[in-house]
Formats: sequence, C-alpha cells, structure tokens
Amino acid sequence: MRVLEPRQHANTKTRLPGVVVLGLGAMIGLGPFLLLAPAAAGAGMWLLAGLPIAALAALCAMYSTSERSSIREHMGRWPGRVAGTGRFVALGCLAVVLAATFGQYVAPEQPRVAAFAVLAVAVIGNASGVLRWRTGLAWLIGGVVLVVLVLVIAACLAVPPPPAPSALPSSSDPRSLMTAAAILFLGFAGFERVTAPAKDEPQHGWRTTRRSIPVIVASATVLYGALAIALLHQLGPARLALSPTPLRDAVIAADGAVMVPFVEFGAGVGLASCLVLVLAAMRRMVVEAAIEREVATSLATIARAGRTWPVDLVVGGFVALALPLLGTTTDAVHLAACCVLVHYAFANAATRVELVEQERTWPMRTACFGLGISVMLAMSLPPMTLLTTLGVLAAGSCAGALISHRWR
Repeated sequence: MRVLEPRQHANTKTRLPGVVVLGLGAMIGLGPFLLLAPAAAGAGMWLLAGLPIAALAALCAMYSTSERSSIREHMGRWPGRVAGTGRFVALGCLAVVLAATFGQYVAPEQPRVAAFAVLAVAVIGNASGVLRWRTGLAWLIGGVVLVVLVLVIAACLAVPPPPAPSALPSSSDPRSLMTAAAILFLGFAGFERVTAPAKDEPQHGWRTTRRSIPVIVASATVLYGALAIALLHQLGPARLALSPTPLRDAVIAADGAVMVPFVEFGAGVGLASCLVLVLAAMRRMVVEAAIEREVATSLATIARAGRTWPVDLVVGGFVALALPLLGTTTDAVHLAACCVLVHYAFANAATRVELVEQERTWPMRTACFGLGISVMLAMSLPPMTLLTTLGVLAAGSCAGALISHRWR
C-alpha cells in the first residue's frame, strides 16, 4: 500500500503562520481532550517527562515525512503494505475514539447516539465535499479550541484542588514513562497535513514546511505541558487516569461548573474537526490502495473512476461497525499508538535509505534516530497491544497480497 507520494516542490501562497495553524489545528483535537488520561493511567506525574520524548519522536517523523520518501519505492512492496496497514488501522482506531469521546463530552446521557451522529455528519460532509479544511477554517477552529484550553488551564491553576479520596491508589510509576510517551505521540498526529499534504489540501513550499516543523512541535508541547500541569494539579494522577472527560471533570473540581458548556463546545469543535480529517485520510489511503489494485475490485473500479464519495461511505461504515466493538478507549488508544509508531518507523527507515543515496548526513541521522525511538515507544506498550498489532499487520498485508496477486 503506497503511503507517501514522491516529493513535489509546489509553489504556494500559504505562509509560515498559516502552515503553523494548519498543523496545530490538526493536532489539538484528541490530545487535549482525552490522551492525558490514559497517559496518566500508569505514569502518573511522570507523563510530564514522557511529553518531551513524544515531541522528539514527532519532530523526527515530521522531518522524515517532509522528504516525501516512498516506503514502497525505497524498501519494497511488503514493508509498504505493513506500514500502510498500520496507518489505516491507527486512523480507524482514532476515528472510533474521536467519535466516542465526542459523545462523552457533548451528550454524556446518550454518548453512543452522539457518537454515531457526529460520525454520520462527518461522513456525509466528506462525501458531499461540503467540509473542506482550509487555512481560514483552521484559524477559526484553532482559535476556539485554544481559548477553551487557556480558560481551563487558568481555572485549574487558580483554584486549590479538593482533597483526593484516600481510596484512590497512587498511579505514578516511572517505569511507564515510555508508555505515556507512546500515547502522547498520538497528540502530535495529523502533522502530515503540513509535511505531506494531499493534492486537495493547502500546499506550501518545502522551505516553509521545514521552518514550521519546530514551531509546531514546540507550540504543541508547551500547550500539552501546561494543560497536563493544570489537570494534575486539580485532579491528581489517579483521578485524571480514571476520567473519560478530564477537562470537564477538572473545571467541575475547580468550582467552575459555569464553564462546562464552553468546555463541551470546545471539545465538540475540536473532536469533530479532527474526525473529519481522519476520515478524509482514510479515504485517501483506500484510493491509493485502489490504484495499486490492493482492495476489492468493485471499490478499486470506483476509486480509479474518480468517484470518491462511495469510498467515504465505505470508510464511514467501517468505523461505524467498529464503534460498538470498542471495549475501552484506552485499549483503542494503545492499538492506535502502536500501529502509527510502526508506520512512522518504516517512514523514517525509507527516508534514511533515500538520504544515504543523496549523502545528506544530518537529515539521515535524524531519520535513523526517529526509527529507533519509534520502535522503542511501540515496544513499551502492553504485550497484548503488541500481539494485536502484529496480528492486524499480518492480516492486512496478506489481504493486500491475496487481492493483488502480487506477493513480491
């Protein structure tokens, strides 16, 4: 499955501030509203130390993907299939978690109904072409979410925390530091909208992209760090780990119940916009697989004819079927983190191979370091997650080989 397209040096009108906003707008959906809770489940206060590790892994992955190196071209058909399967499964898990978290924030009395409703709206919007992510929309969504996050941080830090129930066990464990970093890596997902945008997305120059990468990573890291400090201050590690809606629970604990509607609105905007982006990315992956003839013949025929709305419906149906099967959001987050880290391990490896041929030493070392840290973070996840990841990667790769009748 082809994951990255060859490098395109396209001219663009998108300047550095717009590129930064596009990147941050694609990131600050799931990360602020959910990921800090599963990251705190084992690491507790140590999640703060895991954040810079996740940021470093994201930085390497962003530089590598900005090279637009093709995994299939530089590493072969099977690595391309494995990486593509990993990314598709990760996106599917993220879509399920985004919809489920939307339901928990927006309609806690009927979370499943709200989850299916936002999924249906996102699918219809993508299929009809109504929902198009542009720089102006990114500024609007990013501004709304940022204002909500700043208000939450201020409220949590301004009010002394309530006494923690003595029955709650301590959950801080430095041995889970790398696991927390693997989970928090998902908080930086979405950066390929900047480093490797699709043809129907805002384009920008390669130099602008390279300059925006450290700004995006630093901004997201500071925002996540401040939010983590605020939530840990107000809820404590144990209560944060148990919360399905940590931002809402934190403002309630800080005697800020009046802010709950604002938090729910910000969560709805951030989570729904990221869900649209994830579903669009899944559609593009199916279309690319159709070009390689590695999906069902009928779907491949539709995709190669240029009609993408049936693919949107198929992708939405896939997520809708997976939504009722969601055991816990933590399990889905673990699987998404492991699969996406596998994908970026291959992406870093492909970039390293290309840069060796070009004799570009320091970018090659960055890609090599990114490969190593991606593998380390993936291996830090629970053993059952690793086994599940191995199973889905093997199944997806073999399915592509069977459909295309190309094993090498």
